[in-house]
Amino acid sequence: MKQRQSGFTLLEMLIAMAVFAVMSVVAYQGLRAVLSADYITREQGQHLADLQVTLSVLERDLAQVVDVTVRDEFGDPLPPLRLRPGADEHLLELVRAGAGGEQRLRRTAWQITDRGLERRLWPGVDIVDTEAMRIRPFAELADESRLLGANSAFVFIVRTPSGLERVDAWPLPDADPEAGGLPVAVEVVLDLPGLGEIRRMMAVGL
Repeated sequence: MKQRQSGFTLLEMLIAMAVFAVMSVVAYQGLRAVLSADYITREQGQHLADLQVTLSVLERDLAQVVDVTVRDEFGDPLPPLRLRPGADEHLLELVRAGAGGEQRLRRTAWQITDRGLERRLWPGVDIVDTEAMRIRPFAELADESRLLGANSAFVFIVRTPSGLERVDAWPLPDADPEAGGLPVAVEVVLDLPGLGEIRRMMAVGL
């Protein structure tokens, strides 16, 4: 009587190879999904860390705003804080203390761009010499394919007889630039791709 030989048939081998191939594809897809999610998480985490640093610097600048009247290149008075209504760029200009050195005051500006925030610095309060101005890009919160949303803006919180109100420009219309006065706070609104709107309220003035 012949003993039956043990082993795999060709059909069993083909089935095993097919199962192994399917399992390999499933494992590869899962690994790729995990790596993609990890990359997106790290990228968003870096954006949020950059945003936190940027907002901290902006908050410090606004806290150091000094309620003084300065002059432009034509000798006309300028308020210490302004955002021109209807301007093509979201440019928040301010005069702040704490510049250090011989210049106790410095004109600074913050601009909301399509990619994030930029900070502009002048050596003093005068803006006559445009070449002396330095631009420092801060957090890049978006890429070329996904820009900041149109709702990104600076909003001013002002005190009125009826309470606190939000306005989208400063100084208020028909305000005397030499009269002085500052808003209570500035609210920064950033419409970030993938995260939605982020709002941060910052007090103004020393």
